Amino acid sequence: MPYLIDPNAITTEREYLDALEELETLMLSDPGTPEGRRFDRLVALIDAWDISVESSGSPELPTAA
Repeated sequence: MPYLIDPNAITTEREYLDALEELETLMLSDPGTPEGRRFDRLVALIDAWDISVESSGSPELPTAA
């Protein structure tokens, strides 16, 4: 099933907001289902984004030059 976002990492605030929106639609998903696994993946991506923003103090991750 294709998803609106399917990143290996969230790299922009827009992706972060999209992930939060999708996460909300998956809140009642059963564990072990494709939707439940997607929920778990989004939680991990969102957590990683939150940690990176806290450590950098910036809502946008720096891009490689």
